[in-house]
Amino acid sequence: MSNTAHLIDKHEGYTIVKFNQELDYNQSKKFEADIEGLIKNDTNYIVVDCESVGTIPMDCLRTLLKLHLHLKKDNKFVRLYHVSPVLMTYLKKEGVDTTFKITKDIKDALAETGFSPKKGLDAEFVNPFLSATIHVLKVQAQVEAKSGPLHVKKSGEPQSGDVSGVIGIVSDSFNGSVVISFPEATFLKVMSQMLGEEYKEISKDIIDGAGELTNMIFGQAKIILNEKGYGIKTAIPSVISGKNHSLSALTKGPVVVVPFETNAGPFFVEICLSN
Repeated sequence: MSNTAHLIDKHEGYTIVKFNQELDYNQSKKFEADIEGLIKNDTNYIVVDCESVGTIPMDCLRTLLKLHLHLKKDNKFVRLYHVSPVLMTYLKKEGVDTTFKITKDIKDALAETGFSPKKGLDAEFVNPFLSATIHVLKVQAQVEAKSGPLHVKKSGEPQSGDVSGVIGIVSDSFNGSVVISFPEATFLKVMSQMLGEEYKEISKDIIDGAGELTNMIFGQAKIILNEKGYGIKTAIPSVISGKNHSLSALTKGPVVVVPFETNAGPFFVEICLSN
């Protein structure tokens, strides 16, 4: 469930509570009601993302304390992370700075729970890349894209493009890659709409556009995935061009292929992941 002020995101074994902004009176009451719901119905560990707040209303702190005590009976707990110096000063002033253990980030918080997000090519991992692809093309090039049915790429399966942006996925526990690959005709139309000038052939003036699109798509997906604890690091894209070039995954592991149809023509995205 969510509203504009906070988000509650349940996973297997743990729940993320995220403040999106400072809470006013009505938002505080909604937050308290949602936390009371967790007390009644949830036995997960709770990790609270405090990055967007410098204060937490005292009534909300009391409700979190109630939740903490409820979980403590089952040897579980509430952890706060992304606590700014301003919020730490506030917590000390309210006398609750030692009530909840505070960790640097979600990775450290989840390490203490014994849980971590699943690192697999499931919907939780793939969907942020699909949503980001659709959003970036619409915003940057006014291209409406629609994803088709995805499938796992078979060994030796032909999948070729004329211009491809490639970026590595790197974290402390897994690696992978994302490729966005265009036929020449699609790429020229996308670049023409993106740059406001008609292009009839691929040249060095526009070739880097594939890398820029890949970088923007990766960046948006990374934000969503890192909020879930994936710990993906910043990476630099590269571009491969050449008529009907074939692509090999940067890491060993399954490869998901997602075809897209647009008003500029077809293209596809490949996502590979290995632990």
